[in-house]
Amino acid sequence: MAVAMMATIQRWTGLSTDTKPTTAPTGSTFFEYDSKDTYITYDQGTNWTKLSNGFPGINASVSKDMPYLVEFWETESLLPAVWETTIDGAGTEAFGTAAGYMYYDMDTDAVANNDVFLNSKYRFQVRPATFGDGNTMLQRFILEFELQAVTAVASHDNTHFFLGLSSAKTNDITQQNIMGFFLNADVLTGKTDAGGVESTTGAIAATITSWNKYKIIVDDTSVIFSFNGVEETAIVANIPSIASYLVLGTRAEAGAAVGLNIGNIRSYYEEVL
Repeated sequence: MAVAMMATIQRWTGLSTDTKPTTAPTGSTFFEYDSKDTYITYDQGTNWTKLSNGFPGINASVSKDMPYLVEFWETESLLPAVWETTIDGAGTEAFGTAAGYMYYDMDTDAVANNDVFLNSKYRFQVRPATFGDGNTMLQRFILEFELQAVTAVASHDNTHFFLGLSSAKTNDITQQNIMGFFLNADVLTGKTDAGGVESTTGAIAATITSWNKYKIIVDDTSVIFSFNGVEETAIVANIPSIASYLVLGTRAEAGAAVGLNIGNIRSYYEEVL
């Protein structure tokens, strides 16, 4: 084909299953918010070609991860500048190791309604409303961690089992403006809340008493919950833009002690320079 000038272009977004526009200026792009792929048209919408790096006009060398928080427990203790814990009653907390794996172990006592939770003192800029805007650096935020629940799922209080991002230092899932994993009738589920209006994923098949990898991906149009590498259907509504604490916690539902073994934690932004 002949060389074509990309002048006034349009940027579209939709699902990967949506039909892309058949009439669009050359150079226009279409971002699939469920697959995270970006396509560009070179012939006014007749054909759409996938961009190799997923960012229109951004070379891979200037689109990079920007680490924010990494915790692998090498110090064998909580760093007081980074973490704080809430341990009710006669609950316990301690560094643990097994087969070379290092983690932080928090357990309640055998008293109903007693909590244990860990929260970051740092807050994260989780603001999908401005991610990817031309006047901002940040494109996306990712949180991932490895964790094992202690004691059978039925002994964990569903309203206070929370793993994710919260506008407040609490493991109460009724807190407004949150994104995280919780228990819905003892079934692991992902949830977002924006000003008291919620969206949830479907049920996530999980054995929470095993070591598992949890991941939350927040971009400008969606939140994706991933469990052991399997992504749930993206949530595209009721997504808050908040300065968030990382909170990992649980509560004893009855007379059985429960707890969390918290393994490796990593959070980072994808930055566009």
